[in-house]
Amino acid sequence: MNDKISILIVEDEPLIAQDISDICKEYGYVVSGVAHDMEHALQLLESKKVDYVLLDIRLGHKDHGLDIGQILSDEFYIPFSYITSFSDSTTLARAKKTVPMGYLTKPFRPADVNIQIQMGISLHERVNKTQMPPLSHINKIATDPLSEREYEVVVALCNGSSNKEISESLYISMNTVKSHLKNIFIKLDIRTRSELIKKILGI
Repeated sequence: MNDKISILIVEDEPLIAQDISDICKEYGYVVSGVAHDMEHALQLLESKKVDYVLLDIRLGHKDHGLDIGQILSDEFYIPFSYITSFSDSTTLARAKKTVPMGYLTKPFRPADVNIQIQMGISLHERVNKTQMPPLSHINKIATDPLSEREYEVVVALCNGSSNKEISESLYISMNTVKSHLKNIFIKLDIRTRSELIKKILGI
């Protein structure tokens, strides 16, 4: 059973969204929410526990799914798979830049959805199982030394924690998490979570 894995579904077609939701529940996942547009998806990401996102590329008449994918990689560091009708080379090239864990084209089988989630989470966990360098080593490449608390945030980020999970595990507010992230990014001369991971892995 996968009852501890929470799935966010972002799909603008209600019937397809319901179908995906039913499939997830059938395989024992928890559906933390269903969003039909970008605004609602971001609200749910801020307020719900989300371990994996199943994401449509075309929301309405715009490719907002790609925008959400980029935000998932850069800000939330939550693994996701695209579920879409588009498989042309241009869309694929744009999708690859957002670093998804998978790409599933419609129509799909129920088993395909489960495979996407299982393989995606496994890959994400393998990427994050890295030996964290000590604070002293990180501070050698920082423009200003990171504090102990900022180091704890870095460790949590490299382990794949979302802002909400960091807030809960370190008993600090979301605003404090964002303040720490801002300081960390400045001190390490980076702009995104993806750049943070690459920099830490390079030490």
